[in-house]
Amino acid sequence: MAKLFKFFLLLILLGFLAYIFVYISDLDDQPETTEMTDIDVVKAYGDSLSRIAVDDTVSKSSATSLTSAFEDFTIVVEEGIIRIEKSHSKLIDKKIDNFSPSSVFATDLNGNQLPEFWVAGLEGKNYRIFAFEYEAGKVKPIRFPAIMGRQRFGFAGGDSLYLEKSAIVHSFNFENDSYSDITSGIRACFYKYGADGSFVLSKTLDLEKKDE
Repeated sequence: MAKLFKFFLLLILLGFLAYIFVYISDLDDQPETTEMTDIDVVKAYGDSLSRIAVDDTVSKSSATSLTSAFEDFTIVVEEGIIRIEKSHSKLIDKKIDNFSPSSVFATDLNGNQLPEFWVAGLEGKNYRIFAFEYEAGKVKPIRFPAIMGRQRFGFAGGDSLYLEKSAIVHSFNFENDSYSDITSGIRACFYKYGADGSFVLSKTLDLEKKDE
């Protein structure tokens, strides 16, 4: 009688194991399903990435600021405002109406360990050069030399401002200058800025325009 009981228990156990095996096999054969909520999350994440890319592109293309730095000084020209900072602390905010900058420099051309700041561009239709120097904790304006005398003959606009070694150069177009070896071209005036705050015109070059 005991042997018969053990036999029935063995059959029941084998049947249970067989059922579990079949159940697991059926689960493996079923395809994995993705809920709609998961798909929505993926789509929403992709859309947000697309929006970020578009926003970044627009913001970069619309940026109209120029900046330059010297040691812990920074000058930024943006939307007609000249801002000079020292260690991120604002020194000046100068507003210029209808100003479109083309050149911005922070330098120490005269070697006195005090930075200068040069800004040039169009104020309306007129080319303007703004210059400043930091001294005794304040920013003071520098009067940049106007084009005068022989340098002004045949002046035809197209100004630019740039640095070359220790000189700051104001260049512009000239036409029909009978005193020049070439009647028309580009005139570059090289200025040295002294430690006493004075400018010296070190040389003037008349250059032929290169074909564009």
